[in-house]
Amino acid sequence: MDFIYGFFTDFIIRDVLDVAIIAVSIYMALVWFEKARARFMMIGLFILGLIYFIARFFGLYLTTIMFQAFFAVFLIMLVIIFQDELRHFFERVALWGLIRKKRRFTSLNQNIEILANTIANFSRKKIGALIVLKGNDPLDRHVDGGLLLEGVLSQIMLENIFSPHVATHDGAIIIEEGRIVKVGCHLPLSINIQKIGHSGTRHAAALGLSERTDSISLVVSEETGTISIADGDRIRVVKDIVGLRLRLEDFYRKRFPRRGKFFADFLTGHILEKLIAVILSCSLWVGFVQNQEVVRRDFVVPIEYRNLASDWIIGEPKSREATVALSGTERTFYLAKSEEVKISLDMSQVKEGDNEIFLDKDSLRRPSGLSVVSITPHKISLSVYKMLNFNVPVEIETSGRVAYGFEVKEIKVIPEKVSIVVPSILPREKIKITTEVIDLRKLKESKTFTPKIILPAELRFSEDKTPQIKVSVIVEKK
Repeated sequence: MDFIYGFFTDFIIRDVLDVAIIAVSIYMALVWFEKARARFMMIGLFILGLIYFIARFFGLYLTTIMFQAFFAVFLIMLVIIFQDELRHFFERVALWGLIRKKRRFTSLNQNIEILANTIANFSRKKIGALIVLKGNDPLDRHVDGGLLLEGVLSQIMLENIFSPHVATHDGAIIIEEGRIVKVGCHLPLSINIQKIGHSGTRHAAALGLSERTDSISLVVSEETGTISIADGDRIRVVKDIVGLRLRLEDFYRKRFPRRGKFFADFLTGHILEKLIAVILSCSLWVGFVQNQEVVRRDFVVPIEYRNLASDWIIGEPKSREATVALSGTERTFYLAKSEEVKISLDMSQVKEGDNEIFLDKDSLRRPSGLSVVSITPHKISLSVYKMLNFNVPVEIETSGRVAYGFEVKEIKVIPEKVSIVVPSILPREKIKITTEVIDLRKLKESKTFTPKIILPAELRFSEDKTPQIKVSVIVEKK
């Protein structure tokens, strides 16, 4: 009971969303692997994953390490073995993510009647035919050759295409949204000899395309006149025209559901897969998230000073970092960003002079779910001073002498004084600003310089703007 209570206590909205995303992903994979060619290999992988989960849950260290190494190598093998299936899976995900405006078939029943009557006629006359009905998946990657037709679906058109005296009768035709898109196409052949049996090339091509896409293929045998439908990884014989109509109606209903029936079909279909996906996602959450132990980690975090008045300054040296010990689960630390952890001190209530400020958990900004164990140091000393405005004359620094026979008559500074901000505790006699050194060597004529102002570290310019000064050196002959 304590375990169940703790489970629902820790299960928050974020975890619900987390489990829901994993459940949908597992459901999509399960539905997809129904059509995968190596289904038994995936069942074996599931069993190994279950063993790994049990080993991790009970703390079997050696077994967990060995299985982690195995899965790291097996994932590479999985990509190589199932490269076609994985490509098809990602194509399906991309199509589900796109919002496409699908054209509704205004004459759906008419198209089904045309196909059923034409194929029944082919069966009586033993005329071979291969008709592909496109679903949602793209076919261009799997279809070779063919002629672009874009013709309206009709019985006369189908009879002319598959006439034994026409060159296109050996190829397949592709029907999309009630139109014959291509004729004379070559499809990939299936290698599933057990299901193809003694059937011909048409049946192998029909099954090969349906294994790779969500389309279905209608096949009429030229030797026996039997009608077959390839859907997914199966090819079945249709006994009569009524069964053919039902299969066609079922195909269009599933691939192109009407408005209002899409969610109904989604909720009522694949019940077992949905149940397995929910159980697996909840089990993963319990095994990897809910039972995580609390750990401790140390961080060196910056200290920021906020709400300090613009005419106040913190004297140097001042503390810029502190060591913080936090505790929480591995999941919380994994999702947390290190830049979110910092100490923020409110300086609105400080007084002029020396101040002692305590560093506590209220001043520490951290992600939710992390607890403060300790902060080192627990207090810092700061010297805070008010800044005063002064207009201070600029002293000119020079070096060298002018050329022989010349002398410096006058040195003018424009402006003569600049406005600076000075800490209130700084003695007035120490307030001094100078220019960078101006070289007067070999100077034979008057010249104007624009030197930089050298400002001590404890001073700063008013409004943080560095003023520009001009120094005019007047040179005359002796």
